[in-house]
Amino acid sequence: MISGLDICTDDNGLYGAKNCKGDIVIPFLYKEMYPFSCGLSMVRNQNYGYAYINQYNQQIIPFGKYSWCDSQFVCGYARVVKYDVFEEKDKWGIIDTKGDIIIPLEYDKIWTLKEGHLHEIKAFKGDEELKINLVMISSKTGALLDGLSYIATYTVEEFKTKFHCTRIDVKKGKDNKLYFCYGCNIGFVALKGIPQNPVFSIVVNSVGKVFLLLHEKEDIGKTSFEEYINLNTSKQPYKNHYNKTSFWDYENEKMNDYDNWSDSYEDEQAYYDGWSREDVESGLADAYENDLSARDPW
Repeated sequence: MISGLDICTDDNGLYGAKNCKGDIVIPFLYKEMYPFSCGLSMVRNQNYGYAYINQYNQQIIPFGKYSWCDSQFVCGYARVVKYDVFEEKDKWGIIDTKGDIIIPLEYDKIWTLKEGHLHEIKAFKGDEELKINLVMISSKTGALLDGLSYIATYTVEEFKTKFHCTRIDVKKGKDNKLYFCYGCNIGFVALKGIPQNPVFSIVVNSVGKVFLLLHEKEDIGKTSFEEYINLNTSKQPYKNHYNKTSFWDYENEKMNDYDNWSDSYEDEQAYYDGWSREDVESGLADAYENDLSARDPW
């Protein structure tokens, strides 16, 4: 359930959703519909194709793109499978809630995503066993501006007072995206141009990452942004109406790495979640979670 939506079926056994008033907000169109996770629901159509929809019934990951998908996202990530016509076999990868491919579709199998083990996900290329570190990868790709919830919002002056800084700079990172800096800390930028009424919000995204976001006041509550925009600073400089800040001093310099991650993690103890090693090695607890029939053509 999300935002008061209740998944239900009609007399024909098709799935849709109603709001708390009993109004149909997602038509009864789907042969299967799974609970919303990270803002999306995995659905299957009459041909048993896979897609992910949001609460407005918009296809974020459309039908036909993948031949198999996880039924739910885990911390903003889901495994997907696509048939490779050149190798004539399925290839596995991992996407985020915007449909962006985070882990390329190049693996023969990726094991179940588990919240406590996203730093060490088992994957295979042929007989070679590999480990995928989603924690490290997500730390290098910035902040996903999707599925946002707002914790608090501040004006420029409120922010400077609250966060004990007198100077805020916007800088361009190595990825050509904009970040703002205050002291030795950074936040992220979601702007289409020089802001008219800038504010700073503490937000949490669909991956569970909490971070600071610079955006327009009119966008408070917006759950998704297209992209950080690298503002064109060759135009006439914007007149700063705020004192004691170099907020508009855009600098073309590289950013230092903004996240420090430990090289050591917890042991893989309890990784198999109750499965015995014999079950694992026999394939009973394989990556499809014993749900191979989910990909049958029906």
